[in-house]
Order: sequence, then C-alpha cells, then structure tokens
Amino acid sequence: MLDKFKTGNPIWVYYTDIDTNENLMVPQLLQGYLGQTYEVDQKDFPKYRFVKSEGDLTGTFDMSQRSIHLYYRKDNWGEVQTIEMYLRLNAMTPVFDNPNGMQVGSPIPEGIVVKAFHRVATKSGEFWYEIGSDQWIKYDRMEVVDNPFKAEDQDFQSKLSEQMSVIPMKPTKATIDYLPHRSIDVYNKPYGEKVNELPNGQIITIYGKMNDNDEIIWYKVGEQQFITGNYVKLEDQDD
Repeated sequence: MLDKFKTGNPIWVYYTDIDTNENLMVPQLLQGYLGQTYEVDQKDFPKYRFVKSEGDLTGTFDMSQRSIHLYYRKDNWGEVQTIEMYLRLNAMTPVFDNPNGMQVGSPIPEGIVVKAFHRVATKSGEFWYEIGSDQWIKYDRMEVVDNPFKAEDQDFQSKLSEQMSVIPMKPTKATIDYLPHRSIDVYNKPYGEKVNELPNGQIITIYGKMNDNDEIIWYKVGEQQFITGNYVKLEDQDD
C-alpha cells in the first residue's frame, strides 16, 4: 500500500536538433509515483520536422534510470552526409553560421583549399559544406580536389613544409572573439584533424604563427594545437 506513495525515478526528455545536437527547448523532467503512467508529447517547432525518437514515449514510472530523446531536422534540410572532402575556392567565399544562416567572420580568399566535414543538400537544391564548428559555405564557385596535404612527391612536401613553418612568438594572451555560446575548432595542424574546441570568450595563449600564402593565419595555442586567426582578438588589438 505504501508503494503507491513512493515516487519513481524521474525521466528526462530532450528535444534535439539531430544534426547539431542543440536542444530546441529546455530539457523536460517528468516525475510521478511508482506505477503512474506518463506520456511524452511530440512537440512542433517552427522550421523543423520530426525525425525519430529514442525511448518509450508512453509508459509507467518505475525505479529504472531512463531518458527519452526526440530528434528533429530543419525543414529545408534534405540529405545530410558526414564527409571528408577538400574544396578549392575559385572566388571570395562568405562563411555562414548555418546553411542560409548569418554571415560570420571574413570571407575566405580565392584559391584557398578548405576541408569539409559535413554536406547538406537542401530541398531547394543547394549544397552546403561545413568547414568548421558553425562555419558553412555554399557550393558555388568552387571545385572538389584531392587532399593537397598528402602528396607523395617529396619536393612538394618540402615546399609545403617551408610555407607552413611555425614562426615562434613571445607568449601572447588573446581572446576567442566569435559568437555567443558558440565554439571554434582546434586542429592538430593546419587543415588537419579536429582535436578540441574553444568557446567564445575563452582567454588563450598564442605561442607561434603560421602564414598560408599571406592569406590565412594559423596560431599555435599548444602542442599540436592550431586555430585560424579569423576569430582571435589579440590583447593589444583595439575594438
């Protein structure tokens, strides 16, 4: 008889963007007595469509540890792929925080080769490539190329190494100057593998600089840790 007054384990409910893992609303906490029934609503969000759920949307409270996830995708997003692709930009290319989103930072100069990690095909027939955390470019005046950093030709590798050599710097304090509640990617080398993230507002120390054809600046912020200079504010820079 006493069990009916005993509460079961609470259940957390998450409404999540399946592609970015961002919560679309504050996670909901369901609570109830042992044996009491619960039901999770499949909510509607503007400009999103429901994709799938994980966990029972209906059931009864018990003593088990559970969470329920409901996943959504942006309405205009069709196919989403994880890729490893290199794109040579044939024109000055703006960068956006999302496909058809807000422009961020400075445009990338013509002739630069960038690495893409995800590709989105929109329902309107556009292709967008993610080249970093919250950094997207639209496939327009560019072309797919082979990885230029895995050339087997020794002369090419030697020339590339000379071009991208680290210029030592006196340890310099700087701040990540990006977007509120967003982060930038940290790589093990320029155009290399992502190894970490740095949130907006984070104070960092810069130990060296690498210059890519006098166009893209990379800063060394640790052992095998590099970031682009697009969103870095050195302590001696004015607003």
